[in-house]
Amino acid sequence: MKAITFLFLIPVFLLTVNHLNAQEEEFGLASYYSDDYHGRPTAYGDYYDKDKLTAAHKKYPYGTKIKVTRLDNNKSVTVTVTDKGPYIKGRVVDLSRRAAESIGLVADGVAQVKVELVSRSNRQTDVASNTNVRREPTRPTAYDFTEPEQEAPKAREVTAVKRETPTTTTTTTKPATETAKSPTTTAAKPAATKEATPGEIKFKLVQQDYNQYGLYKIVLQKPEQRGFGVQIASLSSYENVLKQVADLQAKWFDNILISAEKTGQAPVYKVILGPFVDEKTAENYQSSLSKKYKIKGFVVNLEEIEY
Repeated sequence: MKAITFLFLIPVFLLTVNHLNAQEEEFGLASYYSDDYHGRPTAYGDYYDKDKLTAAHKKYPYGTKIKVTRLDNNKSVTVTVTDKGPYIKGRVVDLSRRAAESIGLVADGVAQVKVELVSRSNRQTDVASNTNVRREPTRPTAYDFTEPEQEAPKAREVTAVKRETPTTTTTTTKPATETAKSPTTTAAKPAATKEATPGEIKFKLVQQDYNQYGLYKIVLQKPEQRGFGVQIASLSSYENVLKQVADLQAKWFDNILISAEKTGQAPVYKVILGPFVDEKTAENYQSSLSKKYKIKGFVVNLEEIEY
């Protein structure tokens, strides 16, 4: 009788384990591969194909199927893990271009998503057995608006130094050749002008180094007042609002909303993370905030806020 009971409990246990695995969820930023990586080997030895529904994930092994749902428009796609990554802090998954297009990620570059386990891989493949495949220390990263602008000024600075040095030496030792070297001097001036163009001014993300006094770039956008959010703070001063935003940026949040509301004589500024398309998604996000970042909050309906 005991043997029969034991055999009966085995399938029940396995079904329970599979059900728990299927409920695994992860929240964070999603990005997608640069087209420059098309045709190159992944960490597992496959070749990346931008037209297939694939992804890179740090935790799930090769062949695992995961569902990626964008939180602001509720679009989702199921992809197969074929690579390790992403390697940029704050991001949880890199999608192929086709997968990114299916959830509207190409235009935005990055977005907050929920990653759910669909099915685990049966293949016993590990990165350690394929370490000879990847010879490049770093692969072309997923789509990032800031990377080209960060590298370009360095290249121009080196060029400008190389051009100015021969001109100075020639002027000191061989005055007769100044006319011949004038094109070099002329070429150096445009390089200096490019360094001063406003489009190439570098910006640093404000994090824990926020100070009450200083120069900051502020971009205000007014989203549609719909959907749900997770309110995490209610503040009464501008300075505290900016400090709260800096603290959230330090944790790589980019879905920060500020609701300025009238309450008597002075306004109140509510810090809300969102928006999310439905209340259930917002509740799951709230639970993730509490577990991962120890941030307490509650779900609010953005359409019910009165101004």
